[in-house]
This record gives sequence, C-alpha cells and structure tokens, in this order.
Amino acid sequence: MKTVYRIFGMAVLVAGIAVTGATAQDNCADIDGATEVYNKFTENYSKKSSADLKVAVSAGKEFLEKWGACESWKDQVAFVKPWVPKLEKSQADAELAEYLNPLFARFDAAINTDNADELYAAGKAILAKQPDNINIMFPMAVIGPREVLKKNNKYNADSIRYAKILYDQIKAGVKFTRKLKDGKESIGALKHEMNREDALSELAYTLGYVNYYGLNNKKAALPYLYEVTQLPGFRKNYSPVYATIGDYYIAEAAPIGAEIAAKIEAIKTATTDEEKLKLDAEVKEKVALFNGYTERAMDAYGRAWSIAKDDTPAAKKYKEGLFAEVQNLYKRRFDKETGVNEWVAATVAKPLPDPTSAVQPVTDEPVTTTTTSAAPATSAPATVARKPRQR
Repeated sequence: MKTVYRIFGMAVLVAGIAVTGATAQDNCADIDGATEVYNKFTENYSKKSSADLKVAVSAGKEFLEKWGACESWKDQVAFVKPWVPKLEKSQADAELAEYLNPLFARFDAAINTDNADELYAAGKAILAKQPDNINIMFPMAVIGPREVLKKNNKYNADSIRYAKILYDQIKAGVKFTRKLKDGKESIGALKHEMNREDALSELAYTLGYVNYYGLNNKKAALPYLYEVTQLPGFRKNYSPVYATIGDYYIAEAAPIGAEIAAKIEAIKTATTDEEKLKLDAEVKEKVALFNGYTERAMDAYGRAWSIAKDDTPAAKKYKEGLFAEVQNLYKRRFDKETGVNEWVAATVAKPLPDPTSAVQPVTDEPVTTTTTSAAPATSAPATVARKPRQR
C-alpha cells in the first residue's frame, strides 16, 4: 500500500509541475496582457499622489509575478523590480503627507488666531502619526501660560506634559530640525519658534507659571521659576518671574505674621512672668523668621523692579507698582522709608537666593514684643497684579 501511495503522490507532483510550466508558458505568450500591465506601471510610477503610486505598485507586483521569469520580458523585469520597494515607501509617504498636510495648515491657522482648541485638536492628530514631532509639541507646551492668563485651565495638564517632555529632551541635547533667519537651530512653528536657549527658558517658565497659577502647585513651580533666573534665555530678564517669587514669600510669611500677632495678644493676658517670658521668646523667634521672608520678598521684587521696562504706559504703570511693593516691604521690615534704593542696589548685586532653600531667620536686637507696635502685619501686604503679563 505504501508503494501505491508513493506512486500516486509522484503523479500529483508531476502533474502540478506540468500545469505550472504550462501556465508560465501561457503568460510569456500573453503579449497583450504583459504590455497592458507594464504600461500601467510606467504611466504611474513617476506620479506623486498615493492613489497613482498604489496603481504602480500593484501593476509592478503583478508584472513580476506573471512575467518575471519570461526571457522575452527580461529587460522590462529588470526595470520594474528595483522600483517596486521604492514605490511602496513613496506610496506610504504620500498617504501620510495627504493626511498630515491639512492638519499642518489647521495647526498653523490655530497659532495665528490663538485658538487653543484648534491647536490641541490638530496637534494631537499630528502627534498620533508623528509622536516625536518636537516642532508641533513646542507650541502645545508654551501656550499654557497664555491660556491660564485667560482663565482657561482645560489645557494645564497637556501644557505641562509637553513642556516637561521637551524640557528634558532639550537638556539631553535633542537634535533640532529647523533654523531661524540668523542661522541658529530652532524648535517650534511661526510665532512660537525659538532658538535652543530661548526655548529652554520658555519651557522652564511654562512649567513654573502653569504650576503656580494654573494648578496652584507653588512648590512644584518654584524650581522652574528659579531655573528661569539662572538660564541664559530671554525669560531671565522677564520681570514678572521675579515678582512671582516675591509673591510666594509674601504668601508664606502671612501665617507667620498671624502667629506673631496671636502670641503678642497672649502676652497681654498672661498671668505669670514665666508664661510671658516663654511667649516673648517664641515671638522673637517668629519675628526673625518673618524678617527673613520679608527680605527674600524684597529681594525678588527689587529685582523685578530693576529690570522692568517702562517704554509703554502699561509697562510704566507695572514698574511703578513693583516699586511701591518694594517700598511697602522695606517700610514693614525696617520701619523707615529712606534707603530703599540703596538696599535694592546692594541686594540685586548678589546672587538671587534659591526659593526652594530654607529661609534663614534675621534677628534685630533689641526686639520689643510687649506692644502691638512691634508686631509685623498679620496678613500679606497689598501687592501689584501677581500674574505676569504675556508677550
């Protein structure tokens, strides 16, 4: 029985070879069919649209499959064969471009019209196809502060996410693919296109601003705001960054002032000298810490005032408000009005303290604590508008 099966199997194989050979011979003899398919390929292979390239790829594959072994078509086969893989890539690229080009146009229009909804919708659609496109990601990051200023907080998380990705990538040396008119490599698009230094500065500012004002996460904001003051980008000399740091110190000092006032009131009603001495020591400790916060706030606001411009009526008003804040803090700290300019000049000549570092107490001796006249205010002083103005 095994012998019979072997003979039957060989017969089937021989028959298959015969059919295949006959088919190949039939194809080689089909001059009209080969000519039609070959012409379809040559008519479309140099075109640009994905639809035409798809026709060329399909015709090329069919031609090679049916007539690839025909001696009479060897020259045409030699021409078609290397083109097929190239055209497959070109077709894929053309399909992607046809999908993306309208989105790029939509994205650019959103930048020009400051339309955050459109920017994020088009940008996310682009990133779904090009997840590493840093030029699309950058505008999506840096519009965050503008939207927060407009009281639009719906994109806070997106702004911070893209800003952090790019911030880390730029610090790691990511390659930029564009150049500005001055020849410097750049990232972004249209009015949100910047060189490397300014881009890193803008991203640090974005992370600081959106965390501080958009999410009310001041602790998360401080390292980035401080870094802005240390980086060489254009935000280094942006006055509101320093005013925001000053605002942080004032907010942190307010509850300390309230504690001091409460303890001074307690001294008035204390019934023993021992209790009064204990409270007096606690007040002195709190006053010294309050002084430290006040001087830090003066330092930050003094820098904000010293670099603020006054070239427009609005800018002049802002600068005047900053100086009024410095004067207010100075009078609170030293109980006098003279010497404020000299104090600011001497202070800003020193490095800016890192706002994430512990504030050191500053003690003045002697400190009188038995009357309310010696007590710091119990709340933060009135300040200028805290949110930085946008470019």
